[in-house]
Amino acid sequence: MPNDPSYAAVRLRLDDIALRLSIASLVVALVSTVIALVSTVIANRARKDAERIADRAHDEWAQQKWFDLYFLTNSAYDALDKFLADCNFQGNRLISIRGGGDYPTRSNEIIRMFREILMMATVFPKCPAIDTLCNAVAVKFEDAPVEMYSRRKQLQENLMNAMMDIRDNALVDSSVLKRVTK
Repeated sequence: MPNDPSYAAVRLRLDDIALRLSIASLVVALVSTVIALVSTVIANRARKDAERIADRAHDEWAQQKWFDLYFLTNSAYDALDKFLADCNFQGNRLISIRGGGDYPTRSNEIIRMFREILMMATVFPKCPAIDTLCNAVAVKFEDAPVEMYSRRKQLQENLMNAMMDIRDNALVDSSVLKRVTK
């Protein structure tokens, strides 16, 4: 049968079909490889976009935490300023506190605010701005109002310096403003 011409024709057809199937398999393999490479490029771009978005979200969150600390410090500064302005001294004696209340109660409100600032500041990374803030609010309000009142300028100055250091970290990034105004 190997010398039979019909056998040779069938064999030729089978070889032709096998060659075509091999070529088709090669084309499918090449197309699959190209698709896999394109998918890899798309996946890498998506990963980079996700990382960029996560980094931006983290930066905005961190900036918001600095702003929260700045706002709290500003509120404490305003409360201290109002308290000191409300204290009415005559010589070395506290005569009255405008707006009512007594010295221990009003000074305890300020101390509570300072403790709240300390509590929030202690979870921030150690840095000069946090050190300045902690030193500014870690004050002792003496039992004698005149002792505290004599240090009022230093208290206010220390708190203002700390607040400005915190403010520098809380400043809104210009890229945030550009995205908001679009």
